[in-house]
Amino acid sequence: MTENEVYKKLSKEAPTGYRMNELIPFSYPVRKIKIDILANKQPDQSLVSVYNVLLRAIQIGFQTQADLFLFLGLSETDEFVLRELFALREKGYVDLVSEKWIVTESGEQFIKDNTILRVEEEEEFEFLIDGISNKIMSAQENPTKRNKLPKYLLSEIRLPAKSSDLLENKYQALADIYKKEQQGKSYLISYNSEEIKKDYEEWCNYWLIEYIPEKNNSQEPKLEVRNYDSLKLNKELTKKFNSEYQHFIYTLSDSERKEEELPEIIETKPIETQKITSENVQFENLTIWETKQRFIEALQTVKERILIESPWIKRATMEYLPYFEKILKDKKQLIILYGISEDAEHDYNTLKRVSELQDKYKDYFTLLDLPSHFGKINSRLTGTHRKLVIKDNDYYISGSFNFLSFAKQESQQVANEESMLVAIDVEKKWKQLKDEYELKI
Repeated sequence: MTENEVYKKLSKEAPTGYRMNELIPFSYPVRKIKIDILANKQPDQSLVSVYNVLLRAIQIGFQTQADLFLFLGLSETDEFVLRELFALREKGYVDLVSEKWIVTESGEQFIKDNTILRVEEEEEFEFLIDGISNKIMSAQENPTKRNKLPKYLLSEIRLPAKSSDLLENKYQALADIYKKEQQGKSYLISYNSEEIKKDYEEWCNYWLIEYIPEKNNSQEPKLEVRNYDSLKLNKELTKKFNSEYQHFIYTLSDSERKEEELPEIIETKPIETQKITSENVQFENLTIWETKQRFIEALQTVKERILIESPWIKRATMEYLPYFEKILKDKKQLIILYGISEDAEHDYNTLKRVSELQDKYKDYFTLLDLPSHFGKINSRLTGTHRKLVIKDNDYYISGSFNFLSFAKQESQQVANEESMLVAIDVEKKWKQLKDEYELKI
């Protein structure tokens, strides 16, 4: 399908109130992985039939081995039937009591419902790892191409080939992908992350479609990511690309647009707001915009230390870099805790800028990727979904507001958020975090 044909087809499918602005063919980085797995599978139907015959024969009275084999017209030394009888015993469908076979309750259930029978088998499983978000992707739904298109994104996954870290905390994601590919007829039991058979860097080819509002209103542009050959919508990548719209469109677009300037590290003046202390207010409910205002106030007025816990570091964090720099220049302590292993949708350019601050002010800045940290301290946690700011011993803010990834403006449509500012027991909150996460702060 030519670019012109794709343009005509997708222009007709533009969301209501939008028109297509740009169509960009591009390649997305992945790691193609192949491993040996142990799977729980539905057996061949012929084996199910054999089991049915054996169980029903025992159930109607052919319980001794001699009677059973005579009924089947076989020699008592028939290896196949003997093997399957003891296989049924291992599965708990029959038992041998006083040299007589009996059908167990599980065996009676199998006679009623053959789908409960599963057979463990070893097989090879091939899948993809997203080269930017580190998520598991189906190799069936995301066919790869050896040759990348002129526009492509660079992989952020820098782990060595066949590294066991590639599969760290990935069991559930692998099990879900495998089950979906098998249409629920087979389930992943286990695999050995130390023995990866193949590991290649590959490229998935897609179309990136930019839709812009037809009229000058408060609607934001939208991106779609579709398979290069089938034009099937990739919902996961579409969601990711829209959450980091500017980064991806500026990276891949050939148009004359210019990427917005990143904020300079400048001196800032505090917002004039009422200071919250335990003497005047102990609790305060905050709206979306009040939460953001209090967050900026906390960054501007911190005296000794401030902690920020938020799942994702995205481009919204760029707005706060001047405040981070000022805190660190003044030799105050900044702690940022972030990350969810199964949903690592960070903006890596922004994360790089934050990491550069850490390198520059390492004595005062603690930047902690929680999934990696939890692995080191043998915690059962895999990341954080908590949104929390603690400022000195003055107060903390907790709720649904994503401090480091919320980028909406008051003129835009937003989902409702609410936070609570608490100005008592702040020292206890510090201690809770230090103990819970084994922080050295």
